[in-house]
Amino acid sequence: MKKHTLKYIGLLPVIMLILLISGTAPLHRAEAETAAAVAIGEINYEELTMQIYNNNNSVVYYSVDESNWFEVEGAYNSSTKAYTMDISWVSASADTTLYFKGDVVTSITSVVLPMQDTSLKVTYNKVDGSFTFTNADASAVFVWRKITDYSWNTVSLDETSASYKSFLNVMELLRTKGAKIIIRIPQIAGTASNVGSRPSKEVTVTITARAEQPSIRVNSSKLTINTSSAMEYYDSTTASWIDCTKSMLLSEIAPKALYANGAIDATLMIRTAATTKATYSKTAYIKIKGQRSAPEIGDNSKDVTYYYMNKKLVMLFNKASATNVYEYTIVKSGASFNLSSARWTSVSSTKLLTLSNGAAPDGCTVYVRKKGTDANSSKNVELVLSSAISNFAVDY
Repeated sequence: MKKHTLKYIGLLPVIMLILLISGTAPLHRAEAETAAAVAIGEINYEELTMQIYNNNNSVVYYSVDESNWFEVEGAYNSSTKAYTMDISWVSASADTTLYFKGDVVTSITSVVLPMQDTSLKVTYNKVDGSFTFTNADASAVFVWRKITDYSWNTVSLDETSASYKSFLNVMELLRTKGAKIIIRIPQIAGTASNVGSRPSKEVTVTITARAEQPSIRVNSSKLTINTSSAMEYYDSTTASWIDCTKSMLLSEIAPKALYANGAIDATLMIRTAATTKATYSKTAYIKIKGQRSAPEIGDNSKDVTYYYMNKKLVMLFNKASATNVYEYTIVKSGASFNLSSARWTSVSSTKLLTLSNGAAPDGCTVYVRKKGTDANSSKNVELVLSSAISNFAVDY
């Protein structure tokens, strides 16, 4: 008898297909029965993404006009059953409505993505270093970054807050070289119930550099400093900046550096003062060593010895040398000594100096001191003040 083995083999695929359909159909029916309208999750305007929950719909569609529908494409998270949809293509220049529906539950869910706020204005006062924010009332904070950086820093708009004060301190540091910063109001991430807001437009602010410090020179002979009325100096006693006057005396601006007041080393801080159009400049620092004592007058063991010979004045500077220079000036009887106008003669050796009666007349006063040196940074020469002054009267 002939066997029809192939007939039985041909039935196997049919049986398997029936079993497969009967095994999976209940699952699909269960998902379809529990499907709900598509839902909106977080809207992130920084990353320009939006979470779309399919709610057991097999396919999710979106539209911008409710006429043309497209399948939502994006990274799908099987745990949350949500797509991460790219929304970078949505215009930020106008409010845009997006519509969503599923293939099972076709009721439409919509969301309005807001336009970007372009009204923010930030004004920087280069005189006092303050900032004025306009159209920022809807936010409690702002964010900023250097134009060369990509890391945003969050700052409270409350000017009394620690973060705002810290922000101003950083801006002061930027004024050393000057910089440009970018400021904006940050996003409010959207939710299903509140679409939030995009980051505002970016505002570029120029932080102007301070002017260079004034060129300050101390006159070691006249004991003056070349200040002007446009400058100010720091008074450590009162911890305040004081207006300068033209060509100030060291006795006014650094009195303690003088020998009569203790000869204490001092560091002057001087800058160009702020005006209505510009802030104060960088600060010049001037180091002043305490003034040396006056030369001693007397016998050969002292700095200066003098005597008279044939109605002439003879002087001997016992310690003078090329590196230890003294100087003298003569004021005639009836005249006053004036440090700012005195004309000094230098002495750099121990040779006898003989002055005639005409050069050193009877009754005149001879003033002597150790010569100072003006600072010269290019030659690495430090400032040394002329010493305190000694004097004696000529009496033939």
